[in-house]
Amino acid sequence: MRFEIVERDGLARIGRLELDGSKFTTPSIAFVDTERFASPENSLKLTSLDRGKTGDLLMAPSAFSAEDGGVAKLTPHLTPDHRGSPYADDPEEADILTPKGTSALLLDSRKFADAVESMKTGGNILKPLLCSVMGLPHRLAFLSYSGFDLFDSLPLIMASENGGYLTSTGVLPYDRLKDLPCSCPACSSGKTGKDQLLKHNYTTAEIELRMVRHAISEGKLRELVENRVRTDPWLVQNLRLLDIEHQELQERHAPVKGAPFHAGSKESLNRPEILRWRKRLEKRYARPAGTRILVLIPCSARKPYSFSKSHMRFRQAIQQSGKAEIVHEVIVTSPIGLVPRELELFYPAQDYDIPVTGHWDRDEKVLAQEMVSWLVSTQNYDLVISHLGDEREPVNSILEDFVDTSSGNPGSPDSLERLEKTLRESGIEATSSREKSRFTEDLRSICRFQFGDIGSKLCDDASLWGRWPNIKLMRGNTQLGMLTGERGMVSLTLEGAKVIASDGEYSVEIEDFSPKGNLFAVGVEGASDEIRIGDDVAVVHKGDVRAVGVAIMTPEEMTLAERGEAVHVRHTR
Repeated sequence: MRFEIVERDGLARIGRLELDGSKFTTPSIAFVDTERFASPENSLKLTSLDRGKTGDLLMAPSAFSAEDGGVAKLTPHLTPDHRGSPYADDPEEADILTPKGTSALLLDSRKFADAVESMKTGGNILKPLLCSVMGLPHRLAFLSYSGFDLFDSLPLIMASENGGYLTSTGVLPYDRLKDLPCSCPACSSGKTGKDQLLKHNYTTAEIELRMVRHAISEGKLRELVENRVRTDPWLVQNLRLLDIEHQELQERHAPVKGAPFHAGSKESLNRPEILRWRKRLEKRYARPAGTRILVLIPCSARKPYSFSKSHMRFRQAIQQSGKAEIVHEVIVTSPIGLVPRELELFYPAQDYDIPVTGHWDRDEKVLAQEMVSWLVSTQNYDLVISHLGDEREPVNSILEDFVDTSSGNPGSPDSLERLEKTLRESGIEATSSREKSRFTEDLRSICRFQFGDIGSKLCDDASLWGRWPNIKLMRGNTQLGMLTGERGMVSLTLEGAKVIASDGEYSVEIEDFSPKGNLFAVGVEGASDEIRIGDDVAVVHKGDVRAVGVAIMTPEEMTLAERGEAVHVRHTR
């Protein structure tokens, strides 16, 4: 058996599974194949050891059904802990993993979330993971999101035997359907009965998995999951437990640059990339040096915010005040919380969309209050100005010494005039008149947010060339990196990689060779823990920088994998 991961979206992945010359794309259904329930043609089959054939995915039988006659001489691809199977003594040695105690996981969501953490941590993370009994069509998106690659057809068969008509949103009673809401061959045949129902259920599961694979490929599986979980309390509680109690697991696998997304539910507040954003603010962020006045402003529908008409008016008022160089604009928004102006290009700040009703719910209000309170208490501004709209009431309620210039209508001419006048008459002056210095400090803030403290060194003695948002970071005549509006991050050159690698951070250790193209996992000896998929990394051998590029795998995968692209190389030595 051979399994290769070809695409990733968080814990979910699209894989290529090869069994005895047959190739299958995962996530996929492994169909039970018996005389009573024949598997579809050319499908991945799940069979007992005593009737396995070439190309089948083998499952060990139960202890009480195993017979003598050579069964124990066969080597299964899958040896689950299935009703006391004698082949399940060491499930971690199996080629394909399956969680223990499926019935307990169905009844206890916390055990399910803990099992996901256990199976997606350690030396077995590259093995395909099979989910038994749970894989109804409306659950496949979430189960794939949790890292499962294979699903047996048992729940599809059980539903058919019990008269369950499966859809992507749940189970309907077959005998109460006057018109079948499906045009698959089974539903269009005019025939009824368990055989036709089973064919429909198989088709529904296959179609849903096509949707899942497409969502993974587009980096939008989380959106599909948030849509599907609404139909099943079991799914909602499992997703919430993964988000709340296993944040670090999800964050390690979430890319630092992903696809645009809609944040339209309570669960969106706890997306791993959004939680990472808030934690990075708290751990890495410091306001640009020289800024002394905080202006809190609302978000806009258009991203980046600076391109919206409302923010252009805000910025015009700030410029006309003569205090722009010392003003720090920070956007208050849900579900991210806060977006400092200089970070508005960084994912996901320019890549999310939310429904706008003018009403903030309790969770959104608490989030805004906590983050604004943190910002004001840690960044030591000389003056705080609240120029907010719908967020005004909850935010102002936790501020003590501040000026409100919006009266709840930040875009009105009167509010903009008050903002300009308040800034102009503040009596706070810049310590430096060099506009160039402010741009450098803004970029320093970006580099520190992206790379941590070591990122700040990229801007030491640096000059900036270009026009925002496409800025070259130079030291003398040497380019260290470039900020681009499309990526929203600093892309490093070899010289920039040397700065980052000087502390051993964001580094991939390789054997003694110089990459001529992309770096594959077989040549990787180690990778620093802070690396996330999409990060710029230095490719080094014993401190010598050999290449720079973008991480395609997590550091754990780079170290364990024997195949697959680990770093998409941009420059080589």
